[in-house]
Amino acid sequence: MRNHTPIRMCIVCKERFEQRSLFRFKIISGKIEPHFKCGRSFYLCSICILKEDKILQKAFSKMCKNLTMKITQQDLKEIFLDGKS
Repeated sequence: MRNHTPIRMCIVCKERFEQRSLFRFKIISGKIEPHFKCGRSFYLCSICILKEDKILQKAFSKMCKNLTMKITQQDLKEIFLDGKS
């Protein structure tokens, strides 16, 4: 019997990757938070996290209807790195 490898999709480029290679986020009270537990979340690949702010904002607005903040790539890097500390 083979081991199961979870596959997830990046919300920007729509490519599929192994779950462990993606950055995982969640919207909590209208803000983006890093997400490390189970529950509803979304993923970004390492290439898309470096894309233009306008492209990221468009993908987030489609995915997250209750998002109240404007997203930049710098915000995403800070959110994710602060969450791992």
